[in-house]
Formats: sequence, structure tokens, C-alpha cells
Amino acid sequence: MKRIVGILKEMTLRSRLLVAIILCILLPWISTYIVSNYFTKDVLEVRAVKQSKDTLSMIEMSMKRILDDVMYTSNFIQFDTNFNRLLKSNQSIDSGSSQATEVGSLLHYMQVSKSLTDITDMFSNTYITLLYEDGLYYTNYSTYEKDPLTFRNEPWFSELNDLQFYQTNWIGVHPTYIQSEKESNPYLISMARTIKGANKSNIYQIISFEEKEVRKFFHNFQNATKVVFFLTDNKGEIYSSMDTEKIRSRLSYDITNKEHQIVEYNDEDHLLVSYPVSYTNWRLVSLVPYKETIGTINTVTRTTIIIQGAFLLLFLLALIILIRELTKPVTKLSFVTKSVEQGHLDVRANISGNSDLAKLANSFDHMLDRIEEMIEQVKDREEEKRMAELEMLQAQINPHFLFNVLNSIRLKIRLSGDKDSAQLIYSLSALLRMTINRNNAFIPLSEELTIVRHYLQLMNFRHQDDFKLEFITNREVEQIEIPRFFLQPIVENAFIHGYNQGNGTIVIVAALKDNNLLELSVTDDGSGMDETTLQSLKREVFAPKNQEKIKNTRSFNGIGVQNVFQRMQMIYGDDFKLEIESMVGVGTTFTFYIPIEKE
Repeated sequence: MKRIVGILKEMTLRSRLLVAIILCILLPWISTYIVSNYFTKDVLEVRAVKQSKDTLSMIEMSMKRILDDVMYTSNFIQFDTNFNRLLKSNQSIDSGSSQATEVGSLLHYMQVSKSLTDITDMFSNTYITLLYEDGLYYTNYSTYEKDPLTFRNEPWFSELNDLQFYQTNWIGVHPTYIQSEKESNPYLISMARTIKGANKSNIYQIISFEEKEVRKFFHNFQNATKVVFFLTDNKGEIYSSMDTEKIRSRLSYDITNKEHQIVEYNDEDHLLVSYPVSYTNWRLVSLVPYKETIGTINTVTRTTIIIQGAFLLLFLLALIILIRELTKPVTKLSFVTKSVEQGHLDVRANISGNSDLAKLANSFDHMLDRIEEMIEQVKDREEEKRMAELEMLQAQINPHFLFNVLNSIRLKIRLSGDKDSAQLIYSLSALLRMTINRNNAFIPLSEELTIVRHYLQLMNFRHQDDFKLEFITNREVEQIEIPRFFLQPIVENAFIHGYNQGNGTIVIVAALKDNNLLELSVTDDGSGMDETTLQSLKREVFAPKNQEKIKNTRSFNGIGVQNVFQRMQMIYGDDFKLEIESMVGVGTTFTFYIPIEKE
């Protein structure tokens, strides 16, 4: 076993797959073939028994309809109120009078016979006899065919007195007593019941139907396998058969205790299957030639297995070819992975096609491309970081010296009485202080609004304009912290691009929305933009970061509108939203939706 495991470990993936496929396909098929040849005899016999039982069950269902009609007729005679009242009405007739001479008895006889005929009109040929203990009788057939009193001479008649009102004596088959039908229908099948009268006098009912009705069912299910059907009692006496000469003979098999068995019939082995009949102690019996049935099923099974084997071999050949094609790219992909492991990121698999391995190889190549791109991005970012640090070192003048000088100039100008110039220097000093001092990335909204106010004062002085700034906020909102220098680029954009004349009003509105979102809008009443210009601006602002473009669109503090959007998204993620609305001649509105909790 260890040697086999060692051999398998040394085999290539392709060889392992081929061995596994051959074993998984051929071994089960060979095992199935062996089992089907030597161990399926009992299974085939059970299948044949089931087929026979299914056939007998269908015959029994058909036969049950006849027995249902017979039981319905019997129960109607025994329990129907109107009919029983009609039967009892004969007590008012003089029982000593002859039926042939007494008009009342004759009329009563005709009424009862007509009722019996009406009952059986809906059924196939069914013959009913009602026989009283005192010799009175009623029939739905002519008494010229049969004298009802002769029923008393039958051996089974004496047993009727012992029956309860709910019991039935299934008499079985006997020669027909309808003389006119002896040639066409030589046998009848009968049952008898006893109706207990109120005066302890019994009425005996005998109901018969034609045996050929059962024979019709046998004929409907007769097939080419030479199956033989019988209707028998529990002792094997034949009540119905396709061969009428066998009727009233006896089968020499135990059909009660054994529902199926192998018996010899007409010098040939047959499979005997019996099935009970509803209401009675009778049984339906089928005899099927054993070799023909089992042999046919066995031949079909073997043929099926051989055909399956042929298809399995074809499938095996196709699968081997498919495995060979599928495993061709594996070697190349393995070579690529080893090269990457050694540090050669420029190598690629370049496997074409739509197979799973081709898709895997393409994904691997794409992953290597992404890794190279990410390495280049890391290099670029490191270079940018070094350049930013250099610029910061170059711009690091002593801020305290600069602020002290500006404050001294402002104080001297103020003492000279020029308050406006002093205020401008104060605004410049405050703005420079906020620009240079970047220790705190987040400041309250109130401080950001102060920065915007100082900036606008300086711009008004510089351009000799008269722009106004309005704030619509509240104390609670002004305490919310936002990123430093986030509003100034938006106000600068409105100042530079939104106005053709040197006046206007910029309105900043801030409010809480849903307790966890700050809605902040910057609105100018400038010239506005048409739809084409607006869409162009949106594409520029929402486009991925472009370093060259940002360098060419620097604002006062080095941050453009596009940079504001990207900076806010880096801080807040996808929870941050920006909307830009504009209309020609009305103005432009930037609306920011800022989460209060930062990511």
C-alpha cells in the first residue's frame, strides 16, 4: 500500500487525474456487470412479482365495480324503507290463495318484480331471487327459466339460516340457471344473504352475475407473455378462467399462505402470484412463464449494462483528451509562479482561451500588472512626500517673527487713526496665522467661518469690490468640527468665477440633518452656468486625482475645488456627498453633506 502511495506521489497531476478517472468509471461498471449476472436473480423475481401484482390489482379494481354493484343491490333490498314496506305488504294477502288465481298476490308479485328489474337496469346482467320460508318468491327473471324453489335443494342453502343480517355467503361459480343463455353464458357467480323478518320468518336473497364479465377483464390484460389468469376461492377452486373447461376444477397450489411461488404448470415452470378480492375470500391468480419473464428482464438488464459500458468507454476517451488539453497550461502557469517567486515580476503566462485555467492564468497576469502598478504608485507617493517635505522646509520662516512685525505695523497704523488699514492688516495676520499653523487638522465651524470672513475682506480691498458675506447658522452647529480650510476654496471659486462685476452676496447656510449629518451650502448670486458648463465642472471635480491638473489650478492656500472634494472623501469616505447646482443669471450653489463622525 505504501508503495502504491509513493508511486502516486511521484506521478504528475495529469497522470493522477487519468488514473482516478479510469478507476472511478471502469470499476463501478465492472462491479455492476458482475452483480447483474450473478446476484440479481432475486431482484428480477421481485420485479416480476410486482408487475404481476400490479396487473392483478388493476383486474381486482375492475372486478370490484361488479361486486360493488352486487353489494349495493343487496343492501338496497335489505335496508331500503320503501322496498321493505312493499315486501311486507304481502301479509295483507291471504296466504292460502294460489298465486295463479289470487289477483292481489299477482299484482303484488308484479310490483316487486318490477322494482327488482328497476334496481338492476343500470347494471349488467344480474339476476335476483327473493325466497320466503313459506314458499313465496320474487324474481327479476322469468320463472320458466328457473323454479326459485329449487334453490332449497342446493347444499349451501342450509347455511343461510346461520348467517347474521350483515354476513354474506359468497357461493361462487355454478352452471347458469337461465336456460336460454346456457350456450352463450354457461356459468354464473352468485352470493346469498338472509333478511331477518320481524315475525322471525326469513327472506333469502340470491344475486347472480355472469361469469363472462370477469373473463372480459382477463382478456383486457392478456399479453404476449402467455400469462394465465384465474379467479379462485381460498382453496384453489377455479371460478373464472379464459379456458372455460377449467372452471370448477381445482389448482393444486397453496395460494392462501404463499402470495408468490414457482410452480409447474403445463410441464413448464411458472411464476404464480395471487391477490385477494374485496368483500370475499376469493383470490385472483396469475401464472407467468418463469423463463420468459425473468429471462426477458435479465436480457434487457444485460443489454442496458453493455450499452452503458460502451458509452462509458467513449466518455472515458473524451475525458482523457479533455484532461490532456486542460492540463497543458498548468506547466506554463507553474513556470510563471516560480519566476515570480524569484522576483521576476515582468514574466506573464499569456494563455489564451475560455477555459477555467486560461481564465485563472489571465487573472494571475492581471494581478501581476496590478502589483507593478501599485509598486509604481508607492514610488510616486514617496517621491511626492519627499518633495512636500522639501517645500515645507523651504517655507519655514519663523512665523512668530512675521506675526509680531505685522501686529506692530497694525498698532502703529491704528494709532495714526487709520482704522480700516489696521483692520486689513489684522485680517491678513489672522489668515496667515491659520495658513501657517496646520497643527490641528479639524477646527470648529465658527473658526472656519472667521477665516472666510478675513479672506473676503482682503479680497474686497485688493480688487476694490464690495462683496458681502452672510452666515445662517446657530451656536450648536458652529461647535461642530470640520476640516481646516475646507470652505475658503469654495468662496474663492465663487469670488473669481461667479461674478463679472465687483459686488454680490455669498450666503453660507449650515444645519443639522438627521442628527448625524451636517448639511452646509455655499450660494452666490453671480452669473451662474449653463448645463454644458455645469456638467464639465462636475466631471472635473468628481474625476480621479490628477496631479498635473491640481498644480495648474492652485488657490490661495494651495487647495482647489477638486482637491476639496477628494480630501473630504479621504476623510469621510462614501458617506460624504457633494452636490453642485447652477442656473444662468441666478447663481451657483455647492451643498456639502458631512458626517459628524469621521471614518
